[in-house]
Amino acid sequence: MGVMDPGLRRDYSPILPAVVTRRRTGTRAPRRAVPSAVPSAAAAKPARSGGTRRRKETLLPDATITLAAERRAAGIDDLFMELDVELIGLVPVKRKVEEIGSLLLVDRARQRFGLSASRPNLHMCFTGAPGTGKTTVALMMADLLYRLGYLEKGHLVHAMRDDLVAEYIGQTAPKTKQVLERAMGGVLFIDEAYTLYRAEDSKDYGQECIDILMQVMENQRDKLVVILAGYRDRMDRFFDSNPGMSSRVAHHLDFADYDVDELLSIGQLMLDRTSYYLSDEAEATLRDYLSTRMTQPRFANARSVRNELENARLRHAFRLAADPERQWTKDDLMRLEPSDVLP
Repeated sequence: MGVMDPGLRRDYSPILPAVVTRRRTGTRAPRRAVPSAVPSAAAAKPARSGGTRRRKETLLPDATITLAAERRAAGIDDLFMELDVELIGLVPVKRKVEEIGSLLLVDRARQRFGLSASRPNLHMCFTGAPGTGKTTVALMMADLLYRLGYLEKGHLVHAMRDDLVAEYIGQTAPKTKQVLERAMGGVLFIDEAYTLYRAEDSKDYGQECIDILMQVMENQRDKLVVILAGYRDRMDRFFDSNPGMSSRVAHHLDFADYDVDELLSIGQLMLDRTSYYLSDEAEATLRDYLSTRMTQPRFANARSVRNELENARLRHAFRLAADPERQWTKDDLMRLEPSDVLP
């Protein structure tokens, strides 16, 4: 079991079990993996006291309010700044997250005046290829919903088919309910959600899992947000086969593949955080490599960039270690050359 790098806010690392918590002051707490009896579903932390950030006092009818003040009170300014600055590209996704945040912020302000409205449907579907930021935006969304008072805990539980669907009769319901219990008060992120339904297999128990999920998504949507994720075409087929699930998902966010300039910018962010940099020649070499790699099978966007840079660090270290008596400067220890980028 790996540990998600707390310094990276994109989907730069492999998807893995992780529970994310936030300090109530608005600063980010370190992410940590929590061992779980479910192979790849994360365990939830115990409920924190005062899990809601909503104010209870009701304002007089002639009072006024600013949304800027509400943003500061909820402690979400840094989150939106991080969303805008640290995430490369994803303009439509950022806009959608900001729209959802604005809706909840206005709803929070309305409650200050005693104006009631039904809780918004917050279940979502994230579509896109691997490495396009789906997991990271889900983590941010869990944080946002917690800070605004729509989630009691604000953690994220990652699950896949094997965590939810069993191979034998009578085992799927307990398995699914166990993961749901872990996710209560937070976000349940189901990756490759389309694999839950296998129409070609009459003995598959995925439909039982889907039925349970739909019931919980409808009846306990004030306690849990479900985010389904996967390739767009496969998720479209999944919803066509399960219209009841489609009707329970209010927000669809599509994560487009990155172009080469965005991938290079992502690589620069990764290197900046580890005190490395590319020489001009190495940057040109990486650009050429990525331009070719993007057209090949199993390319995983930011994950592929991360993997190549990890390999570059290995080659850089081996190159320096091959001349142990040489006097290396600080810059030598930071600079990656073309020979480091490609073997």
